[in-house]
Amino acid sequence: MPLSARAVSRLDRATGLLAILMIGGLIIGQVGEKFLPVLGGVTWIAAGAAIMLAILRIGAVQRMAQISAVLSVGIAIVIALMVPEALPRMEGALFQGTAFSAFLTSLGLIRGPVRASKLVERAAARLFAASASRRASAVTFGAQGLSVLFNIGTIGMMSDIAENHATHARAQGRTPINTRVMTLSALRGTILATIWNPIGVGFAIVTTAIPGLDPAAFLMLAVVSALVITLGGLFVLRSETARDHTPDPDLAQDMKGGRALVLILSVVLGLIVVTLALHRLLEISFLVAACMVLPVLSWGWPFVEPGIRAALKGTDRLSGLGKASASMANEATIFLAAAVIGAGISVAFNSLGWGAALGGAALPAIALILGCLYLVPLAASLMIPHSIVVVMIAQLLGPGPVGAEHPLALGLGLCLAWAMAISASPISAMSIITGRQLGVTPAHVTFDLNRRFTLFGLAASTVLLVLTYLFL
Repeated sequence: MPLSARAVSRLDRATGLLAILMIGGLIIGQVGEKFLPVLGGVTWIAAGAAIMLAILRIGAVQRMAQISAVLSVGIAIVIALMVPEALPRMEGALFQGTAFSAFLTSLGLIRGPVRASKLVERAAARLFAASASRRASAVTFGAQGLSVLFNIGTIGMMSDIAENHATHARAQGRTPINTRVMTLSALRGTILATIWNPIGVGFAIVTTAIPGLDPAAFLMLAVVSALVITLGGLFVLRSETARDHTPDPDLAQDMKGGRALVLILSVVLGLIVVTLALHRLLEISFLVAACMVLPVLSWGWPFVEPGIRAALKGTDRLSGLGKASASMANEATIFLAAAVIGAGISVAFNSLGWGAALGGAALPAIALILGCLYLVPLAASLMIPHSIVVVMIAQLLGPGPVGAEHPLALGLGLCLAWAMAISASPISAMSIITGRQLGVTPAHVTFDLNRRFTLFGLAASTVLLVLTYLFL
């Protein structure tokens, strides 16, 4: 039975309060314990709030999230009864899952201002002002930068801009630009951004689960890797982009968005720099640092761009935080549960004596890392959520010998696997959005339109991983 408007408002405020306890408790616990160890206990308040949020939202999330939540509780109970000495490991996993939930809620906060921003729209439109031969490249690279803030909304926004230009061209009897090429370019740019996006979920999982991984060094490696795959993809798949060499005089109007594009990319760069600085100065995880920066950015954006205040009017900050929590409830529940499930599986493997194989004693570490690269997209193509698979693998391998001896290779392997899994998954949000924009099924996007890109990405990723393993 649907809730009344008053009940929804109360739920938003209640979940908003829990979100404050979760995010605030996490920050106080992780930062405060550096100066006063007793404050580390505040992290339990954050964990309790994350669990309560999952319970309150359990009826509204997808079935996969519900199954994951129930399974995580069952595994935690079994570990507590049968392997009580492993409880500290499970506690650490719970705190990691709490950090994921806090991060996702913080990410939900920034989506409201960004979606209402006219600056973001003008910045995206500016990318179409590139010459006909370079337009696909501009959109592919530009989508990577914009998706740091706009996430999967970048695809629909770029596709809509392309369709508007095409419609106007048809009305004037001119040959329109190829909207399919533009939409696929935006899709691929958004996918490739997940390799290096420091406020993306994949990056957050990897940097949190591998203790010996330096986020700054890894960010540079991930950026270079994404650049190599992007340039290589544009060259190998140039026959596709050649279909959009249609000049369009209307695109010249988008030149006025140059200032907006510079401003938005500056915000992205500033976000990364500040998050890295907090990580270094306070000696906290990159994830916790992002939880400090994102809420400040979301609350400060309307002061920089007053025009978006009308879109956000009528929602107080507490309810707004509750709505942000609701918008990310499915992902938050999955990641909270997956962290616990992954840790439980790791404990079970060690208890059964299988930990040596995962540690690289039975198989070379590079074989395990490459196995992750291929396994995650394969599972995604079979409609198994890649997010759950990556979290579990990170929990299994991250704290062990492979993560300790080859943190950069393992981290890059998981981020590359994450990106290629999105490309290979017919149930990924990006495939669904792209299919809707192009009027085809998500499966057609994945297995037909994007097949060559995925295969090239996997081949290039293999080479990059082997080089990283051998030389870094």
